[in-house]
Amino acid sequence: MTNRKKKYTVLLLSAPIGSGHRLAAEALREVFSAKENAEVVHGNVFDFFPHFLGSTFLRCYLWILGCCPWLYELAYKWGNSQGGSLWLRGLINHTLALLGNSYLRRVNPDAVIATHATPAGIISYYKKKHPELFLGAVITDFTVHKWWLVEGVDAYFLADERLKSKITVPSAVYSFGIPVRHAFKEQDYAACRKAFGWSAAEKVCLIMGGGEGLLPMEEMLEAITAAHISGLRLVAIAGHNEKLAARLRQRFSEQALHASTDKNAGYASNPVEIYGFREDVPQMLAGADMIITKAGGLTCAEVLTSGLELLLYKPLPGQEQGNAGFLKAHYGANVCQNLAELVATVRKIALTEQSAVPQKPQGNALAAEQICAFVLEQIRAK
Repeated sequence: MTNRKKKYTVLLLSAPIGSGHRLAAEALREVFSAKENAEVVHGNVFDFFPHFLGSTFLRCYLWILGCCPWLYELAYKWGNSQGGSLWLRGLINHTLALLGNSYLRRVNPDAVIATHATPAGIISYYKKKHPELFLGAVITDFTVHKWWLVEGVDAYFLADERLKSKITVPSAVYSFGIPVRHAFKEQDYAACRKAFGWSAAEKVCLIMGGGEGLLPMEEMLEAITAAHISGLRLVAIAGHNEKLAARLRQRFSEQALHASTDKNAGYASNPVEIYGFREDVPQMLAGADMIITKAGGLTCAEVLTSGLELLLYKPLPGQEQGNAGFLKAHYGANVCQNLAELVATVRKIALTEQSAVPQKPQGNALAAEQICAFVLEQIRAK
């Protein structure tokens, strides 16, 4: 590792616990890949141990979120308390640092950027024997959990400057924002609506439950369509949850709803589009007027960059509740705790003229570029 190298190796280290950490790393990979003096590697800490262990952990994690969120809440609060589970964090990070040592020596990075707390902790141990290594931590939430706070991090990159006081370890702190992929930048509202066949006269409401489709979409669609909100189109994206997508198509497809028009009442149900996983979500966000989604940090950053109304439904205990509270206070997000609140909020937004919608703070679309430029400057300076 020397500043005379023509190319610098940057390791982006994430964990597949939710898609946000991986997508933030992907946004950084896009920028680093375009630099002539950088070679980028996107790593996954789950590759440090046998595949079956990672698969088992992920299945348990998703089961807890879906069936026992209170258990996750207990674990999150315990880990975030003073002292709390820091001994367990140290044990996990130290063990994974030993398991990942051969991988790290093979990659031989000049800089590591962690987009999850565990990779940051792992590299903090590895860095004790490689002090010349630059370690950056990109926190992909609008809150900071104590497991992020480890020694050896050269710079923390935060979603918002109002979070700086939460970094209590001796590191540089920058609030560039959560990095989002290039596809979320400079999309045209009218062009995207035309591409999807959405009329200028209607309000489009996206419903997204993350890659696993964790939101109760069936209940939400039933409640909103039953309200018969004038001029509203609903677009539900179930992600990789194909069973959910099939169930929703059977019940709420646009064709079925049009065929079952309530002739006695004299109105047609709201048109509904159902999709599984989509590659063109950035264009959908750009063309929509509002979105109902989970309070994941990366998803919220993408929404803020796209500039549509953000509705967060029943945030899960832990970082989602922290994100929701912060976004409601500082970015004008709508937080709905039940179906009645959700329907009322959707109705209010749908019936408000676009010219009457107040301007709200947006995310930094250039966060990835700013983080990458800073990291390369730091490497060259070593």
